[in-house]
Amino acid sequence: MFDLVLACFIGIGIGTCTGMVPGIHVNTAGAIMFASSAFLLNYISAEFLCVIFVAMSIAHALIEFVPSMLLGVPEEGTATSILPGHRMVLEGRSKEAIRIVSVGGFGAILVVIIMMPFFAVALPFLQGISKPYTWIILTVVSVYMIHKLSSGNIAFLWSLLLFVLSGILGWIMLQTPISSGISLMCTFSGLFGISK
Repeated sequence: MFDLVLACFIGIGIGTCTGMVPGIHVNTAGAIMFASSAFLLNYISAEFLCVIFVAMSIAHALIEFVPSMLLGVPEEGTATSILPGHRMVLEGRSKEAIRIVSVGGFGAILVVIIMMPFFAVALPFLQGISKPYTWIILTVVSVYMIHKLSSGNIAFLWSLLLFVLSGILGWIMLQTPISSGISLMCTFSGLFGISK
């Protein structure tokens, strides 16, 4: 039991580091640990490693708001259209904004823990009902969001074309003889690289 508590604190430490440093994502640390898992599993148990991953992801999700609010503050003219947290920083209420994010994140974790028994019963039932119609629901919601977020008809058509091309790319990658994990990793690495 003590070793799992230690794993939790190690994960919190790594997640805090990745969350506080802009540009470093928790997936980077997770990928490094996953790549070296064959070596690590000679010295630690799989449960220990799993607890590190979970604690690291939760800590990163809670901590990453701090640098985004304090270091990623936009110009005064665009602050109100980006995030309420940036507006609070410009008003000199950065500590309050961080406190609200922390309390909200902690509250969300407590609600999820309390609701887990309900989710365990209800989600498999709901998934069985909605599974045949999932593609319809996702298509309708995606087209609706594209329409609402587009500034005009031309932007809507370009967004719709990009949505269709993304779907075709995903379908092609999942049809290759390469395992889906490797093909998706290569695809996402390339797409992230293009945006830089």
